[in-house]
Amino acid sequence: MKPFRLVSSLILVTILSANASFAQSKTRLGDNAALRYWSAFAQMQDFAISEQQAKELNSILAGTAPYDDSKYKDLAENNRPAVETMARGTTLPTCDWGIEYGLREEAPVDFVRKALTLGRLNTLFAFHLMQTGDQGGAVRTLAAGMHFSRDVANGGSLFATVVAKDLLAIHLGAMDFLMHSKQLSASQTSLLRAAVADSGSEGVDWQSAVRLEMEVLNRPDWHGSGAVESVTQAYTAALKDPALLPKLQQAIASAPQQLRDVVPNPQRVLEEQKDLHEKLARMRSRLQ
Repeated sequence: MKPFRLVSSLILVTILSANASFAQSKTRLGDNAALRYWSAFAQMQDFAISEQQAKELNSILAGTAPYDDSKYKDLAENNRPAVETMARGTTLPTCDWGIEYGLREEAPVDFVRKALTLGRLNTLFAFHLMQTGDQGGAVRTLAAGMHFSRDVANGGSLFATVVAKDLLAIHLGAMDFLMHSKQLSASQTSLLRAAVADSGSEGVDWQSAVRLEMEVLNRPDWHGSGAVESVTQAYTAALKDPALLPKLQQAIASAPQQLRDVVPNPQRVLEEQKDLHEKLARMRSRLQ
């Protein structure tokens, strides 16, 4: 082959390889649900809620106050584009928030607060659909919300995981309300059953969240002491078996004061884990 043709062929191969790599990269980016969720965050319209309305809304989502569509239908409809974008995101295979936890406490986690707002709006939208007679839409909205809630915790810190737990809990509460007030069809029941089954028995990966949390908390001057590793192992063990909580507390008590001051309260984390586990178990039982 002549030199010119050889060079031309090499250039063509390089271009084709680059295009193929770009196409693969583009496909991976397009399959990332987090990008859709960021779009949904940008579409949220929740700025007109007064402080009193916010308190009432929290009570509704907690199941301690009735939903009044005359008060919240405008808010729900204004956020229809956001929740529909979110729902489309839940059909994608992966969710990578791309957070640089290597930045430790400087890592940007504003997405978690936005996700909490979007998840609450999604539940509110489901209530709105129930009131307007769109029972199938309400079921689909809640099923998508369960998936979104799990995605919030995906690869995240304990903060993201606790928020994901709260979102799962309010969606389960809305499911319970729907099942008490309406007669679901077989297909609607099946959709909710699948959404709960996909959550597993724990809903979120508490152990991975704690490991990441402890890694973020670690400091260069603690390396070699073994304190962080000891607390991390005891923490994850207690999450598997709550009876090991005293050993975890002992490991924390033996750690340097700086570490003791920042380790997440194990009693609270275990309570959150147990609460979600029980809520999921009850809903699975109801949907059988």
